[in-house]
Amino acid sequence: MFALEIIAIAGSAPRMIAYGLLMRDPPPAPADLPVLLLHGVLCNAGVWEAFRRYLRQRGIGPVYALSYGPPLGSIDDFADQTALKIDAILAATGARQVVIVGHSMGGLVARAYLRRFGGAKVRRLITIATPHQGSRHAYMMMGTSLSQLRPGNPWLKALVQHGRTADEPPIVSLWSRHDSMVTPQTSSVLERAENIALTGIGHNALLRDRAVFARVAEEIERAKRDQPPLPDTKDSAEEHMASG
Repeated sequence: MFALEIIAIAGSAPRMIAYGLLMRDPPPAPADLPVLLLHGVLCNAGVWEAFRRYLRQRGIGPVYALSYGPPLGSIDDFADQTALKIDAILAATGARQVVIVGHSMGGLVARAYLRRFGGAKVRRLITIATPHQGSRHAYMMMGTSLSQLRPGNPWLKALVQHGRTADEPPIVSLWSRHDSMVTPQTSSVLERAENIALTGIGHNALLRDRAVFARVAEEIERAKRDQPPLPDTKDSAEEHMASG
Protein backbone atom coordinates (compact mmCIF):
# COMPACT_ATOMS: atom_id res chain seq x y z
CA MET A 1 0.00 0.00 0.00
CA PHE A 2 2.82 2.41 0.86
CA ALA A 3 4.60 1.62 -2.41
CA LEU A 4 1.47 2.26 -4.45
CA GLU A 5 0.99 5.61 -2.71
CA ILE A 6 4.56 6.66 -3.55
CA ILE A 7 4.10 5.53 -7.16
CA ALA A 8 0.88 7.51 -7.40
CA ILE A 9 2.54 10.69 -6.09
CA ALA A 10 5.57 10.28 -8.36
CA GLY A 11 3.37 9.59 -11.37
CA SER A 12 1.28 12.68 -10.76
CA ALA A 13 4.25 15.05 -10.91
CA PRO A 14 4.90 14.89 -14.69
CA ARG A 15 1.17 14.93 -15.40
CA MET A 16 0.75 18.11 -13.36
CA ILE A 17 3.70 19.71 -15.16
CA ALA A 18 2.14 18.91 -18.54
CA TYR A 19 -1.49 19.42 -17.52
CA GLY A 20 -2.01 22.15 -20.11
CA LEU A 21 -1.34 19.65 -22.89
CA LEU A 22 -2.83 16.55 -21.29
CA MET A 23 -6.10 17.97 -19.95
CA ARG A 24 -7.45 20.19 -22.70
CA ASP A 25 -11.20 20.57 -22.89
CA PRO A 26 -12.97 18.46 -25.50
CA PRO A 27 -14.29 20.36 -28.54
CA PRO A 28 -17.80 21.78 -28.19
CA ALA A 29 -20.42 19.20 -29.11
CA PRO A 30 -23.91 18.22 -27.93
CA ALA A 31 -23.87 15.97 -24.84
CA ASP A 32 -26.42 14.77 -22.33
CA LEU A 33 -24.37 14.63 -19.13
CA PRO A 34 -20.81 16.03 -19.07
CA VAL A 35 -18.42 15.18 -16.24
CA LEU A 36 -16.35 17.76 -14.34
CA LEU A 37 -13.30 16.66 -12.34
CA LEU A 38 -12.11 18.80 -9.40
CA HIS A 39 -8.64 18.24 -7.93
CA GLY A 40 -7.35 18.50 -4.39
CA VAL A 41 -5.10 20.96 -2.59
CA LEU A 42 -1.72 21.89 -4.15
CA CYS A 43 -2.58 19.94 -7.32
CA ASN A 44 -3.97 20.74 -10.74
CA ALA A 45 -6.06 18.98 -13.36
CA GLY A 46 -3.10 16.81 -14.41
CA VAL A 47 -3.74 14.37 -11.54
CA TRP A 48 -6.90 13.23 -13.37
CA GLU A 49 -5.21 12.12 -16.59
CA ALA A 50 -5.46 8.36 -15.95
CA PHE A 51 -8.95 8.74 -14.55
CA ARG A 52 -10.18 10.65 -17.59
CA ARG A 53 -8.58 8.12 -19.94
CA TYR A 54 -10.47 5.31 -18.20
CA LEU A 55 -13.80 7.15 -18.43
CA ARG A 56 -13.26 7.84 -22.11
CA GLN A 57 -12.50 4.16 -22.73
CA ARG A 58 -15.83 3.36 -21.10
CA GLY A 59 -17.58 5.78 -23.42
CA ILE A 60 -18.33 8.21 -20.59
CA GLY A 61 -18.07 11.89 -21.31
CA PRO A 62 -17.32 14.45 -22.38
CA VAL A 63 -14.94 14.82 -19.46
CA TYR A 64 -13.69 18.22 -18.33
CA ALA A 65 -11.25 19.17 -15.58
CA LEU A 66 -10.65 22.48 -13.82
CA SER A 67 -7.38 23.82 -12.45
CA TYR A 68 -8.32 26.52 -9.95
CA GLY A 69 -6.10 28.86 -8.05
CA PRO A 70 -4.11 30.41 -6.61
CA PRO A 71 -3.19 27.12 -4.91
CA LEU A 72 -3.57 28.35 -1.33
CA GLY A 73 -6.49 30.69 -2.00
CA SER A 74 -9.97 30.44 -0.54
CA ILE A 75 -12.18 27.45 -1.30
CA ASP A 76 -15.01 29.92 -1.87
CA ASP A 77 -12.96 31.49 -4.69
CA PHE A 78 -12.45 28.01 -6.15
CA ALA A 79 -16.22 27.50 -5.98
CA ASP A 80 -16.73 30.70 -7.98
CA GLN A 81 -14.30 29.40 -10.60
CA THR A 82 -16.19 26.12 -10.64
CA ALA A 83 -19.44 27.98 -11.30
CA LEU A 84 -17.92 29.70 -14.33
CA LYS A 85 -16.58 26.38 -15.59
CA ILE A 86 -19.96 24.67 -15.24
CA ASP A 87 -21.65 27.47 -17.17
CA ALA A 88 -19.02 27.16 -19.91
CA ILE A 89 -19.49 23.36 -20.08
CA LEU A 90 -23.26 23.65 -20.34
CA ALA A 91 -22.91 26.27 -23.06
CA ALA A 92 -20.45 24.08 -25.02
CA THR A 93 -22.56 20.92 -24.78
CA GLY A 94 -26.15 22.10 -24.57
CA ALA A 95 -26.54 19.95 -21.46
CA ARG A 96 -28.63 21.04 -18.49
CA GLN A 97 -26.53 19.40 -15.78
CA VAL A 98 -23.09 17.95 -15.04
CA VAL A 99 -21.77 15.22 -12.78
CA ILE A 100 -18.98 16.46 -10.49
CA VAL A 101 -16.22 14.15 -9.27
CA GLY A 102 -14.02 15.74 -6.60
CA HIS A 103 -10.86 14.33 -5.05
CA SER A 104 -9.86 15.46 -1.55
CA MET A 105 -10.43 19.23 -1.26
CA GLY A 106 -12.18 19.09 -4.64
CA GLY A 107 -15.19 17.57 -2.91
CA LEU A 108 -15.37 20.56 -0.56
CA VAL A 109 -15.03 22.93 -3.50
CA ALA A 110 -18.07 21.21 -5.02
CA ARG A 111 -20.05 21.50 -1.79
CA ALA A 112 -19.09 25.16 -1.47
CA TYR A 113 -20.39 25.61 -5.02
CA LEU A 114 -23.68 23.93 -4.08
CA ARG A 115 -24.02 26.15 -1.00
CA ARG A 116 -23.63 29.35 -3.02
CA PHE A 117 -25.17 28.49 -6.39
CA GLY A 118 -27.57 25.64 -5.61
CA GLY A 119 -27.72 22.21 -7.18
CA ALA A 120 -29.92 22.78 -10.24
CA LYS A 121 -26.96 22.33 -12.60
CA VAL A 122 -25.48 19.25 -10.89
CA ARG A 123 -26.99 15.78 -11.34
CA ARG A 124 -24.71 13.97 -8.89
CA LEU A 125 -21.65 14.71 -6.75
CA ILE A 126 -19.07 11.97 -6.21
CA THR A 127 -16.33 12.72 -3.70
CA ILE A 128 -13.15 10.68 -3.34
CA ALA A 129 -11.14 10.94 -0.10
CA THR A 130 -12.75 14.27 0.75
CA PRO A 131 -12.21 15.40 4.37
CA HIS A 132 -15.81 16.48 4.91
CA GLN A 133 -15.08 17.02 8.62
CA GLY A 134 -11.55 18.31 8.03
CA SER A 135 -8.14 16.70 8.39
CA ARG A 136 -5.53 17.16 11.12
CA HIS A 137 -2.84 17.02 8.43
CA ALA A 138 -3.99 20.50 7.33
CA TYR A 139 -2.21 21.94 10.39
CA MET A 140 1.10 21.02 8.77
CA MET A 141 0.92 23.80 6.16
CA MET A 142 -0.13 27.43 5.88
CA GLY A 143 -2.59 29.05 3.50
CA THR A 144 -6.28 29.94 3.38
CA SER A 145 -7.47 26.68 1.82
CA LEU A 146 -5.41 24.65 4.30
CA SER A 147 -6.87 26.56 7.23
CA GLN A 148 -10.35 25.80 5.87
CA LEU A 149 -9.49 22.10 5.89
CA ARG A 150 -8.68 22.03 9.60
CA PRO A 151 -11.22 20.25 11.81
CA GLY A 152 -13.63 22.57 13.58
CA ASN A 153 -12.60 25.75 11.79
CA PRO A 154 -15.38 28.36 11.26
CA TRP A 155 -15.51 27.94 7.47
CA LEU A 156 -15.96 24.17 7.70
CA LYS A 157 -18.51 24.50 10.49
CA ALA A 158 -20.55 26.89 8.35
CA LEU A 159 -20.44 24.45 5.43
CA VAL A 160 -21.67 21.62 7.64
CA GLN A 161 -24.37 23.73 9.27
CA HIS A 162 -25.65 24.89 5.89
CA GLY A 163 -27.29 21.50 5.55
CA ARG A 164 -29.14 20.04 2.61
CA THR A 165 -30.87 22.32 0.13
CA ALA A 166 -34.07 21.49 -1.73
CA ASP A 167 -32.20 20.98 -5.01
CA GLU A 168 -29.09 19.29 -3.60
CA PRO A 169 -28.09 16.38 -5.85
CA PRO A 170 -27.32 12.89 -4.53
CA ILE A 171 -23.84 12.71 -2.99
CA VAL A 172 -21.63 9.63 -2.92
CA SER A 173 -18.50 9.63 -0.74
CA LEU A 174 -15.79 7.09 -1.56
CA TRP A 175 -13.20 6.92 1.19
CA SER A 176 -10.41 4.66 2.42
CA ARG A 177 -9.91 3.35 5.92
CA HIS A 178 -6.19 3.57 5.16
CA ASP A 179 -6.15 7.11 3.77
CA SER A 180 -2.69 8.59 4.29
CA MET A 181 -3.74 12.26 4.26
CA VAL A 182 -7.23 12.46 5.78
CA THR A 183 -7.05 12.06 9.57
CA PRO A 184 -9.09 10.72 11.11
CA GLN A 185 -10.08 8.71 8.05
CA THR A 186 -13.74 8.73 9.09
CA SER A 187 -13.73 12.47 8.41
CA SER A 188 -14.66 11.48 4.86
CA VAL A 189 -18.02 10.18 6.06
CA LEU A 190 -20.79 12.65 5.22
CA GLU A 191 -24.07 12.09 7.02
CA ARG A 192 -26.35 12.87 4.09
CA ALA A 193 -24.25 10.99 1.51
CA GLU A 194 -24.02 7.39 0.43
CA ASN A 195 -20.70 6.47 2.07
CA ILE A 196 -18.60 3.70 0.54
CA ALA A 197 -15.60 2.56 2.59
CA LEU A 198 -12.58 1.01 0.87
CA THR A 199 -9.49 -0.58 2.42
CA GLY A 200 -5.83 -0.89 1.55
CA ILE A 201 -5.64 2.24 -0.64
CA GLY A 202 -3.79 5.46 0.14
CA HIS A 203 -5.03 9.00 -0.47
CA ASN A 204 -3.34 9.61 -3.83
CA ALA A 205 -3.50 6.00 -4.97
CA LEU A 206 -7.30 6.30 -5.02
CA LEU A 207 -6.86 8.25 -8.28
CA ARG A 208 -5.09 5.31 -9.91
CA ASP A 209 -7.08 2.40 -8.52
CA ARG A 210 -9.12 0.38 -11.03
CA ALA A 211 -11.81 -0.47 -8.49
CA VAL A 212 -12.29 3.24 -7.79
CA PHE A 213 -12.41 3.95 -11.52
CA ALA A 214 -15.11 1.32 -11.95
CA ARG A 215 -17.19 2.54 -9.01
CA VAL A 216 -17.11 6.14 -10.20
CA ALA A 217 -18.09 5.03 -13.71
CA GLU A 218 -20.98 3.09 -12.20
CA GLU A 219 -22.15 6.17 -10.29
CA ILE A 220 -22.02 8.29 -13.45
CA GLU A 221 -24.10 5.69 -15.27
CA ARG A 222 -26.60 5.78 -12.39
CA ALA A 223 -26.76 9.54 -12.74
CA LYS A 224 -27.53 9.18 -16.44
CA ARG A 225 -30.58 7.09 -15.57
CA ASP A 226 -31.87 9.73 -13.14
CA GLN A 227 -34.47 12.12 -14.47
CA PRO A 228 -33.24 15.72 -14.41
CA PRO A 229 -35.50 18.35 -12.82
CA LEU A 230 -37.48 20.86 -14.84
CA PRO A 231 -35.41 23.70 -16.32
CA ASP A 232 -34.61 26.37 -13.75
CA THR A 233 -34.63 30.11 -14.13
CA LYS A 234 -31.47 30.87 -12.14
CA ASP A 235 -29.01 33.43 -13.42
CA SER A 236 -25.67 32.45 -14.86
CA ALA A 237 -22.64 32.31 -12.57
CA GLU A 238 -21.35 35.64 -13.93
CA GLU A 239 -24.66 37.38 -13.17
CA HIS A 240 -24.89 35.74 -9.75
CA MET A 241 -21.44 36.91 -8.67
CA ALA A 242 -21.96 40.38 -10.15
CA SER A 243 -25.04 40.81 -8.01
CA GLY A 244 -23.42 39.83 -4.78
